[in-house]
Amino acid sequence: MADVYKEFPTLRQLAEGPFSALLGLDVESATEGKVVVRMPFHHRLLNYGPPDVPVHGGAIASLADFAACAAVWTLPTTQRSATISLTVNYSAPAIQSELLASAVVRRSGKRVASIGVEIRDTQGALIADALVTYKIA
Repeated sequence: MADVYKEFPTLRQLAEGPFSALLGLDVESATEGKVVVRMPFHHRLLNYGPPDVPVHGGAIASLADFAACAAVWTLPTTQRSATISLTVNYSAPAIQSELLASAVVRRSGKRVASIGVEIRDTQGALIADALVTYKIA
């Protein structure tokens, strides 16, 4: 992990942001245009109910957005970015499991990038997939 932040210093800044830190987001691996981000399980991420209720969809969407942003920031030309759109398709509930988001920049132009994100639990089950569009400069 230290190597990821050494190679891509901006990713450390993203992970240390207040909201990212609240969720516990950490970039596990990164290459140009690709990242894997881990969100550890914590009870504060759950919907209302007993401990075996699913992780809140908003936390999963935040993980997808963060992973997409991190992928965009591995591109050498990125100086600024902002989310234009985020579409999340939920496939299964995440029950008492940390989550891994794999994000890949599908296409990047002068001003817009399209990023695909898959989110899986520790058993490898697909929890959600997302298509994220970012404005970049």
